[in-house]
Amino acid sequence: MIELSNNISKSLLTTFSNSLPEYICIPLFSAHESVYFSWKEKEIVTLSIKRKKNFRSVALIMGIAAVIASCSGSKDSVVTSQSPQSPTDAKASDRAKEKALQHFIDGSLQETKGNYAQAILEYQDALRFDKNHAIYFALSKCYSRLNKQALAIEAGKEALRLDPEKVDFWRNLGDVYASAFQLDSAAAAYEEVVKRDSNNIESWFTLANLYQGRKPLKALEVYESISGRFGDEWEVLLQIAELYNAMGQTEKAIAALEKMLLINPGNVELKRSLAQAYVRFKNYDQALHLYTELRELDPGNLDYMGEMATVHLLLKEYAPAAELFEMVLARDSVSIDAKLQIGEAYFSQLQNDSSLVPVARAMFERIRDAHPNDWRPYWFLGAIGGVSRDDTLAINNFKRVTELARWNPDGWAYLAMTFLQKEMYQEVVNILEEGLNVVPDDYQVNFYLGIAYSRLQRHQDAVRVLEHAHQIEPKDVRAISQLALVYDTQKRYAESDSLYEEALRVDSDNHLILNNYAYSLADRGLQLERALAMAKRAVEAQPENPSYLDTIGWVHFRLEQFEEAEKFIRRAIEKGEVSAVVHEHLGDVYYMINDKERALEQWHIALKLDENNQALREKIARVSL
Repeated sequence: MIELSNNISKSLLTTFSNSLPEYICIPLFSAHESVYFSWKEKEIVTLSIKRKKNFRSVALIMGIAAVIASCSGSKDSVVTSQSPQSPTDAKASDRAKEKALQHFIDGSLQETKGNYAQAILEYQDALRFDKNHAIYFALSKCYSRLNKQALAIEAGKEALRLDPEKVDFWRNLGDVYASAFQLDSAAAAYEEVVKRDSNNIESWFTLANLYQGRKPLKALEVYESISGRFGDEWEVLLQIAELYNAMGQTEKAIAALEKMLLINPGNVELKRSLAQAYVRFKNYDQALHLYTELRELDPGNLDYMGEMATVHLLLKEYAPAAELFEMVLARDSVSIDAKLQIGEAYFSQLQNDSSLVPVARAMFERIRDAHPNDWRPYWFLGAIGGVSRDDTLAINNFKRVTELARWNPDGWAYLAMTFLQKEMYQEVVNILEEGLNVVPDDYQVNFYLGIAYSRLQRHQDAVRVLEHAHQIEPKDVRAISQLALVYDTQKRYAESDSLYEEALRVDSDNHLILNNYAYSLADRGLQLERALAMAKRAVEAQPENPSYLDTIGWVHFRLEQFEEAEKFIRRAIEKGEVSAVVHEHLGDVYYMINDKERALEQWHIALKLDENNQALREKIARVSL
């Protein structure tokens, strides 16, 4: 390579032109293309880089792309048979090209030194004399180097306008778009690259990567094209397997992993990944086969033992599972995390087989005894108490969690939930008010405390914590619904209606919101047709729910459709225990159809369930006269 200084005169260039090599490289720091100056033709040409099929390896293959005279975008420099140039015009054109060429060379030299701003000025001067695609291409790259991506895109587009078939121009534009985080445009540019140069595997990979994070299906399509065109490459299959796994298509992920194992059958990590995929796909026999092979290669590997034991557990083969787990637990070096994983394997099976409760409990008690100051075994023991309805086990262990890990909101929440299920609302308040001092911004603590306050008729306190829960998780319809109920109780109807409307925007099919909003509207005699439509949808979702049946009955009552009202409210009562309000509603229906005897019967039942209901007592007295 010969380095040219900026002040070489035209006469010196002419003198030495015959003794120099045909092409002098003016590199532009591109992974794909360099610009060369042809001494013999006295023109700027571009030479492309072609890549081998092997990943990331490249070889230079030089081919002349275009010369300034024949590919200029300037109309003045285009020579046609219809408008022959005069000698004067030809000389002017030559002088312009020579000036463009000198500025281009000067810019390229500045670029090799990293002086991109100065190079841009030279390229801009070159464009004053000749609108050449190679100059725009070089200009685009320099702008990109200076992180001026908008200008880089503009120059790159102009280079392509002048020569739309130039692969490297498309590739440059794609790279610039990617640098500007315009990933859709970058992908579109690389689609053009692979269309014109379908044998360049690296361009295919770039296209797949551009799609991978945002459009996994398109990325898969590209990877499948790579596999079909270039064969089963390890990296391609890995990406296919990961994409299918992320999309939950385990069977297709397994197929890719199996092909990878054929390429490299001795890869133990791949074999383990395939075994784990078999477990996710519930192909337990294949998983056991691979784990057996892995254990033969490394008999003392605790991970293989634990994972193989878990497979036996999933197959309800408890004896071999226990044997393998015991081999793991017997090691003095086993960490508490490994022990907890074993216990968790048993815990995860409790929903499918309640007979494992004693085994799981014994496992975590063993871990607790070995690590008495770690809160995690107590949490699992509390959860086992919840699953097995052993309140004492749940309360004692969750309470210990709140002592050992006061920062952990789950301890406070799960302890409170145990009492909430027993309708011991004051105990819930005592627990969560203490928890609120430790974790004031936890959603669950505020939400469950709000429920307890509302059950205790402490509505202002309920509003305070439920509003905070709503701020923490604004899209959680549970907090929205509970807060709306409290507002409704306080007759703050504008606020409750606003919350119900907000909840329906989040989840228009939520049957709890539909039911509660319908009941609130019916109770006030508002939007009754809409209330009926919402109540119907709630009943369709849960046709056996007594509260929902009462709501739709009450809407029919407000619409003076008493026969339908009686049908639904009676069905609600027939489903089991209901509140005093439901019996009062049925009494109201009977009263409206002039059946006072049955009306009084239902009202008296309601009064027994709610002895402090003075309004109901007065209603019975009036009708009894």
